[in-house]
Amino acid sequence: MDERTEASVKTSGWRFYGTYMPLFLGLFCCHFGIGATLSVLPFYVKDRMGGGDVSVGTVIAAIAVAVVITRPIAGRLSDRIGHKTLMMAGAVLCALAGASYAVASNLDALVAVRVLHGIGEGAVFTAGATWLVALAPAERRGKIVGLYGVSMWTGVTLGALAGVMLMKALDFGSVWAVCTVTPVVGALLISRKAAPARVRAAKKTAFFPGTAFVPGIALAFASMGYAALASFVSLHMAKRGIDNGILAFNVFGFAYVGSRLFLGHLPDKLGPYRVALGAALVEACGLALVGIAPSLAVAVAGGFTMGLGLSLLYPSLALVVIRNTDTSQHGAALGMFTSFWDLGVAAGGIAAGFVASRTGYPAIYAVMLVFAVASAGLVPLAALRRTAAVSQP
Repeated sequence: MDERTEASVKTSGWRFYGTYMPLFLGLFCCHFGIGATLSVLPFYVKDRMGGGDVSVGTVIAAIAVAVVITRPIAGRLSDRIGHKTLMMAGAVLCALAGASYAVASNLDALVAVRVLHGIGEGAVFTAGATWLVALAPAERRGKIVGLYGVSMWTGVTLGALAGVMLMKALDFGSVWAVCTVTPVVGALLISRKAAPARVRAAKKTAFFPGTAFVPGIALAFASMGYAALASFVSLHMAKRGIDNGILAFNVFGFAYVGSRLFLGHLPDKLGPYRVALGAALVEACGLALVGIAPSLAVAVAGGFTMGLGLSLLYPSLALVVIRNTDTSQHGAALGMFTSFWDLGVAAGGIAAGFVASRTGYPAIYAVMLVFAVASAGLVPLAALRRTAAVSQP
C-alpha cells in the first residue's frame, strides 16, 4: 500500500492527521526560529550594532526578498530532486542561519544571514507543501493545505513570544541557540517520514507554470490588505484618539488560525472557486469596517472579518492551482503561487504608506478594499481558464 492509498484509508481522527504530523511539526520548528528572530532583531540591530530605523527595515526585509526569489526555484527543484530531500536541506539551511547570527559582526553580514535564512524558509515551506499535495487524498487537500499554514503561523507566533522572553531573561545568544536547535529538531522529524514516490514529467516543465498566475495575482491583491492592517491599524485608531488599535491585528490572527481549524474543510466541500470568491469579498467587508471604525470594537470586528476571509483564500486558490497543473509541476506551480503572497505584502506596505502620506489613514483601507474586490473578480477568470483547458482536445 503506497502513501496515497494509506492516507485515503485513514479518513478520520488522529489516524488520518497523524500521517502528516512530521511535515506539520517540521514546518513549525523551522518557523519557530524565524519568529524568534523577527521579535528580537530590531533590538539587536539598534542596541548591539548601532543601526537606525533604515537598517532595521533592511535586515527584517532581507528574508522576505530571499523567500520571494527562492519559492519558484525551490518548487521546480522539489519536483526534480524530491520533496523530502529539499525540505530537509531547507531545515539544515535554517539551522546554519540560526548559528550564523551569533557570528555576524556587522550589518552586511547580518543581511547575508537573513538571506540564507530566507532561502531555507522558502525551501522548507515549498517542498513540504508539494509533498503534502502528493500525499493527501484529493477530496481533503484543501483542509490539509490549510492546516499546513496553521503550523507555519503558530510557529512564527510562538517563536516571536519565546524570542522576546529569552532576550529579556538571558541574552541574544540564547535566542540564536534556539534558532539553531529548533530547525535541527524539524529536520529529524521530517527524516522520519518516508519519501513520496517520484512523478516523471510527461513533457518539459515550465520554470514559471502559467496556471499559477491568475490565482497568484488574486492572492497578491488580497494580501495587500493584510499588510495595511499590520502596518497602520494602530496609527489609524490612534489618530481617532483610540488606544490599543493593535488589538484588531491580534484578533485577525486568532480568526485566521481558528478559521483554518474549524472551516478548513469548506474549499473541499463547497469547491475552491466558490469559497475563494466569498473569502475575498469577506475580506473586503472587513477592510470597510476597519476604515470607517469609530470605535475599537468596530476595528476589532473588521480585523476578525479580515482574518476569516484571508484564512480560507489561500487554500482555496492553492487548490485551483493544483487542479489546473500537471502533477509533475506541482512544486514549481505552488512555489510560484505562494510567492505572490509575499509580493502582495510588500506592495501593500509600500502602497499603504504612499496613500497615508497623501490622503490619510482611512483612505488606505478604501484602496485595499478595491484590491480585495479585484481579487474576487479574478476568481471567475481562473474558473474560465480551467474550463477552457478542460475543453481542449
